[in-house]
Amino acid sequence: MRAFRRHRTWLAVVLGVALTAALLAFTRPWAPRPLRVVVLSDSLTEGMGQVTALQNTWPHLVGARLRAQRGEAASAGGTWLPASVNGQMFGFSTATAMPGSWAATGKVGVPGALAGSAVTWATTGFDSAVVQVYANRPGELFTASSGDRQIGFTSPDAGLHSFTVDDVGDDLTVRGDGVVVGVLARAGTGTLDVYNLSWSGSSTTDWLGWLDRPALLPLIEAIDPDVVVLSLGGNDFWITGDRDRFAGQLRAIHDKVAAVAPRARWVFGTQPVPDSASAQDWRGFQQITLDYAAELGAPAIDLVNRMPGATAAPQLYAWDHTHLTDAGHAFIADLAEPAIRKALE
Repeated sequence: MRAFRRHRTWLAVVLGVALTAALLAFTRPWAPRPLRVVVLSDSLTEGMGQVTALQNTWPHLVGARLRAQRGEAASAGGTWLPASVNGQMFGFSTATAMPGSWAATGKVGVPGALAGSAVTWATTGFDSAVVQVYANRPGELFTASSGDRQIGFTSPDAGLHSFTVDDVGDDLTVRGDGVVVGVLARAGTGTLDVYNLSWSGSSTTDWLGWLDRPALLPLIEAIDPDVVVLSLGGNDFWITGDRDRFAGQLRAIHDKVAAVAPRARWVFGTQPVPDSASAQDWRGFQQITLDYAAELGAPAIDLVNRMPGATAAPQLYAWDHTHLTDAGHAFIADLAEPAIRKALE
């Protein structure tokens, strides 16, 4: 009888623990996996021109609109903050690099990556940050500082690694032995993360080269995107104008990325006709992208046929009549948002 009572007592304890755990799980706020959008493009998307803030580039405008549709604050969720931008013709900066830093995009393949010194981001309005770094060998040390807090991370092996900094203040500084790749800064409990990995001046040749470097494909695989937006072609037109080469390399980029991101839906973007190009030649080149999107059954952001040039709509373009203003990015967002929303359905 005593054995039966002991058994009954232990059973009550086990049931009590299980009930407590269930109640805690039920009452704890549930955080769904964020939807993740990755954008691979060039200056049309990175923000070169007369764009006043990173959040005014069209991928982040689309992100804000999609969050609003989900009943969330426009600034909620995750925002990819690259370690640098490409060139001087920017109305904003994403980070500040200390003297001694050098561009590591060619080394690791992720646009904007820096090495050699500390990188500081302005993180006002964000709650936490996922820091992406690349280690050349095991045992490399990285530190992240925000306010009076400092977090250390030691790489277990060579390759891409991430670590999280909670309760970030107005700025975040990362330094280390290897490469500082970038940061996903998060605000609130938003359920959409936007990774704008675009790089001004890039062509399909550049992106294929970066995909063969050691960090870009692992980063995309780690993101596990729901949507990938691929919008290239302008620089291919100017550099070679070879339609067959562009078509083949566009497919190759898709295939390499799709191999590590099999869940992702795809959206393809074309680019508006510049005043300095033959409209017929430009449209013929951009048609390659539209045809490939149709072949895959993917939505397209059809700027080549729907976005006016600088002569017809000067408010959309910067002083060089090629790159864009805030209004230009808002125009693209009007066309991109339904295409990306369709891909997310």
